[in-house]
Amino acid sequence: MCDSNRFVDRVQLVSENDELSFREKLMMITNELSTYFDSEIYFCEIKGKRWSYVAGSADTVYGSIRFPLTNKWGIILDHELVQDSDSQLIFNMIRGILTD
Repeated sequence: MCDSNRFVDRVQLVSENDELSFREKLMMITNELSTYFDSEIYFCEIKGKRWSYVAGSADTVYGSIRFPLTNKWGIILDHELVQDSDSQLIFNMIRGILTD
């Protein structure tokens, strides 16, 4: 994993860029997350039991681990992530971006 402070700074810059569409922001955040966690990551909108792909590492979802971020948003990953204080900080920041 790379330095979490640098990761947070890069994601914050993306989230504050008003020239990017919401999907473009998610794609850029996905790239950062994939690098940070060394994982394929896909943002999905949660619609009941269905998780609908919005942005991610590829056009086809290959992960099996579902990680809800909010009632409406979640990510699908290709493997379990270490749940430490850095990852919690990162996911809390992303939750904030998704609820703005």
